[in-house]
Amino acid sequence: MAVGHSVDAAGSSDTAPGPQTSAPSGGMWGSWALSLSGSSADVQTTIARMPSDKLLLCHKDTGVFINSAGKLCRNEYSEPMVFSRAPIGITYTSSYAVAISHDSTPPTQPPSSSGSTGNSNPPAPRFNVEVRNIGTQALVQTLHLSEEEPSRIINGAGGKQVWAFGPHTVWRLMPMPIQQQVEDVLDAEQYDEAISLVAQSDNILEAEKEELTKKIRWLRARWLFCEQAKYEDALNEFTELGATPTEAIALCPERIAGELAEEAADVESIAEENDTADKSGPQIPRTKSTAEPAAWKDALYAVMRYLTEHRRWIQQATRDGKRELEYAVRVLDDDDDDDNNENGGSRLSSDSARGSRQTSPDDDDSLPHVRLKRLAFSLEQMDIPIPAMAQVVDTTLLKVYLECSPGLLGPLLRVKNYCDVEQSEGLLLEHKRYLELVDLYHGKGLYRNALQLLQKQGMASDSGSLHGTYATVRYLVRLPADQFELILEYVRWPLQSGISRMQDRSVHDSQSSNEDDEDWPAPTTVVTMVFADDRPAAEAFPRPQVASFLRQTSPELVVLYLNYVFETWHDETSILHDEMVTAYLDMLGNADPQDADAEVNTRQQLQNFLKSSLHYSPERALARLPDDRLFTERALVLSKLGRHEHALSLLVFSVASLALAEQYCVENLAQRPDVFVLLLKLLVSTPPADVIDSEAQDIRMGRLEFPGVKASTAKQVEHVRTKIHRQFVGHLLSTHPQSIPVAEALPLLPTDMDFSHDMFVYLRSQLCTLDQDMRTENVVRSLTAAEDLQARRQLKHLQTNYVVVSETRTCPHCLKRIGSGTAFAIIPSEGKGHVVVHYSCWQRSKSASSTTNGYGASNSPRSAASTPSSEILAADDHAAPRVVIKWA
Repeated sequence: MAVGHSVDAAGSSDTAPGPQTSAPSGGMWGSWALSLSGSSADVQTTIARMPSDKLLLCHKDTGVFINSAGKLCRNEYSEPMVFSRAPIGITYTSSYAVAISHDSTPPTQPPSSSGSTGNSNPPAPRFNVEVRNIGTQALVQTLHLSEEEPSRIINGAGGKQVWAFGPHTVWRLMPMPIQQQVEDVLDAEQYDEAISLVAQSDNILEAEKEELTKKIRWLRARWLFCEQAKYEDALNEFTELGATPTEAIALCPERIAGELAEEAADVESIAEENDTADKSGPQIPRTKSTAEPAAWKDALYAVMRYLTEHRRWIQQATRDGKRELEYAVRVLDDDDDDDNNENGGSRLSSDSARGSRQTSPDDDDSLPHVRLKRLAFSLEQMDIPIPAMAQVVDTTLLKVYLECSPGLLGPLLRVKNYCDVEQSEGLLLEHKRYLELVDLYHGKGLYRNALQLLQKQGMASDSGSLHGTYATVRYLVRLPADQFELILEYVRWPLQSGISRMQDRSVHDSQSSNEDDEDWPAPTTVVTMVFADDRPAAEAFPRPQVASFLRQTSPELVVLYLNYVFETWHDETSILHDEMVTAYLDMLGNADPQDADAEVNTRQQLQNFLKSSLHYSPERALARLPDDRLFTERALVLSKLGRHEHALSLLVFSVASLALAEQYCVENLAQRPDVFVLLLKLLVSTPPADVIDSEAQDIRMGRLEFPGVKASTAKQVEHVRTKIHRQFVGHLLSTHPQSIPVAEALPLLPTDMDFSHDMFVYLRSQLCTLDQDMRTENVVRSLTAAEDLQARRQLKHLQTNYVVVSETRTCPHCLKRIGSGTAFAIIPSEGKGHVVVHYSCWQRSKSASSTTNGYGASNSPRSAASTPSSEILAADDHAAPRVVIKWA
C-alpha cells in the first residue's frame, strides 16, 4: 500500500490529498498502558491480524502490536499506533495497516440558491478509510467513503487487495504500483517513509532494494542540505554512502562550487522537464539557493569541516601508497533507455513489476506506466585518482576559507596541497590575499611568480606588510639551493634599494625619509639573511659566484660575506681568499679621502688578513697592490714569499717606521733566524738617494718634520736619518741580543759609531751568553767522558767471562763431540768454571734423581745451539753472569 489507492465500488468515494503526516503517536513503551475495559457501550476493542504472525490490538484510537506469544513487540515498534479516530475494522495490505472509522465531523454544505438554510436536511455521516505504514506508523492516506456504513473490511490475494463491505456497497481498495508509491512519497519529501516502503515491499528484489535505498538516502541528503538546513546530517549521509566530495560541493553556492554547480543543475533540468509534463508533484530541492551570503555561513562551516576531514583521508591514503580511491558516483540515466528506465526510471527489474501484476487477479491495464522522476540516476562505484580528487577538495576548501576563515588559508597553502593554481590565483588576487598567494606559488614551485608579486607589491605604497624589500628578502631565504640564479636575479633589487636609501639619508642628514627602516633592510642585513646564514641552502651556494656578484654591488658586502665563510665554514679555497684581498683593495680605492678613520680601519683589517691567512696567493696579491702606496701591506705579502730583505727595506725607507720593522723581525724570527741581522745591515747602510731627496722635499713642504731637529737640505736629512738609524741599532742590540749573534753584528757596525750604553748592554749580554755556553760545554764534556769510562769497564768485565767451543770439545756426559749444529748447555760449576754438555744430556740428567759426573739437575744451565753465529749469549731465567761463547 502506498500513496494513492484506487477505489472501485458501486458507490462514490473521495480521496484525500496525500500523503499526510500524523502527529507523534505519543511516548515510549514505558509511559503508556492499553486498557481494554470500559463502561461505555460504544467503545469496542478491535483486533486484526498483521504480517509476520502479529496481531494489532486497538482500543479506542490506540493500537499495539503483539506477537504469537502474546507479548508486546517493543523492539520492532517503539511507540503505539495512534489512529485519527477509533477504528471500526482493521486489516492490512503489503506494508500498510488499513482501518475504517466514523467521521464525526459533518461535511460542509453549500448554501442553497434561495439563501435559506431552515429547511435543509442535516448532513449525512461519513466514513473514512485510514491507511498507515506499519513500520513507521505514519499516516499515508485517508479515503472518504459515502454515508453507507461499512460493516467489515478484509484483505484478499495474500494481502494484495483490500475489500470493504457495507449493506449495499462493496469497495475494492487496490494498491498502486510500487514505483508510483515510491515516487509519490518522494514528491512529498517523505524520504524516511520511502525507505521504509522499499524495505517492506515484497515486489522488489533484495539486491535492488539496497540500491534503491541508497538512491533515496542520496536524495534525502540533498534535501536535508538544501531544504532543511541540516548540513551536518546531510554531509554525514554522503559520507556513509561513500559519495564523492563533489556531491556536497555541488550543493554550495556557485561561487564555491564553480563548474560543479553546473553539473548539479543536470538533476534540476530533469526534474523541471518532468514537472512540465506533470505539475501535480512537488519539485525536488534546488541546488542554487537565492539566500543571502550570510545565510550560507552555517552551511559553509559544515562543508569546511567535511572537506577537512576528507582531506585527512586523502593524506592517509597517500601515505599508505594508494593511487586511487573508490567512490559512489551519481550517473544520470540516458533519455533513450528502455521503458523501464525512461526519463530516469528506477532500476527496478521488469520481472519484479510483472510479478506484482501477476499476483493481482484483477490487473487493470488502464493504470499508467510510472516514471520515477526523482530517481533518474544510478550510483556506480568508480576508482578516482587521488590527485584529481585532492585538487577538487583543496581548491574548494580554499574558497570556503576565503568566505569563512581567511586565517586558515596560510596553514593550507604552506603545506603540500593540490589547489588548482589558476583558480586559486584569481581568487586570492580578487581578495587581495597576497601573502597566501606567495605561499601558493612557493608550494607549486612557481618561485619567479612569487618574487614578481613581492617586488610589485613592495614598490606599491598601499601594499601594507608587503611594502618595501623585507618581504622579498624573507622569501629569498626560503628558496632552495638549486634556485641560486633566481636568487641572484631578485636579490639585486633589495641591495640596490638599500644602498640608494643609505645615500639619500647621508645627503639629507640620515633621518629625512618617512619610510620604516624595518621594511627596507640595509644591504648588510640582506647579505646576512640571504648568503651569510647557517641554513643548508646558503652553505651550498657557489661561494666564488656569490663573492663576484656582491663585488659588483659593494666591496664591503664581499668582506662581510667572506668573513662569515672563513669563520663559520672554515673555507680554505684560494680563490675566495684572493677575493678578500681584492675586496679590501677596492674598499681602499673607493674610500672617501676625508674619512681618514675609515681608511685606517680598512688598512688594519687588510693587514690582519694578510698576516693570518695562509691560503691566498702572494703572487696575485702582490700584483694587485699599487706601487706608490700601501707599502706596509706589500711588505707583509713579500714576507709570504720569503723576500724579507725587500720587505724590511720598504718598512725602513718607504714607510719610515722603524717600529714596524722591529715588529716584522719579531714576527718572522722563526721563519728566518737572521732577520734581525738583515735589519741591522739596512740600518747601518747609507739611505738611498731618492729616499733622502723625497724626505727633504716633504720637510720643505711641511709634510714631514723631525722632532727637535731642523733639516732642509738633502745632506742634513741624510745626517739626521743616519743618526736616527744608529740610535735604533743600539736599541735593537740591547733589546734583542739573543737574536743578533755577536760574530755577525760586530763586523757590520761602523767604526765611527759611538760606544753607547746600549752597546755596553749588548756586549755584556753576549759575554754572559758566551761564558754560559762554555760552562755548559765543559759539563757536557765531563759527562760524556764518564759515560765512556763506564762503558769500557763493562766491556772488559764481559770479555773475561767466556767459554771456548772447539771442534774437539766433547760432552762429559756422553763423551761425544760437540760439533756445529748441535744444541748444548753451559752448566756453572764451582772450581771448574763452566761445563759444556749436550742439551739432551742435560735434560736426561735433570730428570735423574741423583747427581753424576760432577753436575746435577739442580744447576741451571745456559743453553745454546751450535749455529753459524759468531757469538751466542746463553742465560737462564735468573740473573746469572753472562757467558760469551767463542767458536774456535
